[in-house]
Amino acid sequence: MNSPPMSFDSVPLARGREEIARIADAAAAAAEVCLDLEADSLHHYREKTCLLQIGISDGQGTSLQEFLVDPLAGSDLSPIFRALAGKTLVMHGADYDLRRMAQDFAFRPTAIFDTMLAARFAAHSAVGFDALAKRYANVELDHGAQKADWSQRPLPPRLVRYAIGDVHWLPIVAREIRAELAALGRVEWHRQQCAQLIQLSEQAPNGREDPWRIRGAAKLDAFALAALRELWQWREKEAEGWDRPVFMVLLNARLLELAEWAAAHPRGDLGTAPQLPRRWPPRRWKTLRAALERVWALSPADYPPPHIHPPRPPFDPHFGPRLERLKAARGTIAEDLRLDPSILAPNAMLESVCRVDPRSLDDFAKVERWLPWQTELFGPSFLRACGPGHPLPPKRRPRADRR
Repeated sequence: MNSPPMSFDSVPLARGREEIARIADAAAAAAEVCLDLEADSLHHYREKTCLLQIGISDGQGTSLQEFLVDPLAGSDLSPIFRALAGKTLVMHGADYDLRRMAQDFAFRPTAIFDTMLAARFAAHSAVGFDALAKRYANVELDHGAQKADWSQRPLPPRLVRYAIGDVHWLPIVAREIRAELAALGRVEWHRQQCAQLIQLSEQAPNGREDPWRIRGAAKLDAFALAALRELWQWREKEAEGWDRPVFMVLLNARLLELAEWAAAHPRGDLGTAPQLPRRWPPRRWKTLRAALERVWALSPADYPPPHIHPPRPPFDPHFGPRLERLKAARGTIAEDLRLDPSILAPNAMLESVCRVDPRSLDDFAKVERWLPWQTELFGPSFLRACGPGHPLPPKRRPRADRR
């Protein structure tokens, strides 16, 4: 079993202009650049990128040099991102990192090679980076560092080793899995999916008009909805002032229960409220009581309106049978390829195909997030599944008539 080189412990965090310029020059001249980042979503109210890991490789599977960049130092990182702009960046599980870089640095790469996505297309059962590093580099990585607080300074040696290891072992993983994709004829599938990941990262976060309408809010009456709205705002202020994620103040499930309790017990004793943390500081109990008093002072005219669901599409008696035929066709192809069907086309995508009801290969372009490689793979069989000539299944008799 390989061990991380001892030099991993001594890689400094680049903060100054000269250090950043040196990293930018190395990235610009590199045959291949590996990229990763660490954030602090589990530890602070406002999520942010706390560390950038950049690895320089020879493009043949050998790591040549690794760098750690400290975004929290406030230095201008634009020279690094300019150097990375024209590169195909090797990343692992790039979805989150792409969105984080777009939000924090307005950076979007030209192209990426996502080793997690490649592992899925290569039919690996374990696609985490630790599993791939063990498989291809025979190295054990630290599992526990992912949830660490990456905003702490100085970074402990354990976290430095973990951060460097993420990009040090990426070149060999990328080399081996590229070869597997080429042997399987799935390079183009992967290229299109990676391009789509970049495209999706360019979309602005879907900020809802009423973010306080959390899952489960639809079951609440108008008074309880008003309580939920006020309690959600109270929780946001508490989390921001404490600089901790909102779930550390109160979980969504407890927030819903508290809203229902507040609606059922006007000016009730908080000591009878359901499952509130008893170790809160006195100030938090005081601000919660004030939020509830504001709720109890509302008139019905101040209650929020119920959520209006978007209109459902007209009932199509063919939809269910068509979906089952699509699933069967997908299952046959997935079995032949020895792949999980959801990797090729998740159920939500099959439902979109059902709604489009394609009659030609060109119609698949109307399916949300559908890619050309999927048309090549599924097109003919899906057209047969959606085409005319499929009778509706017989209607089931009412239960009382079944004898």
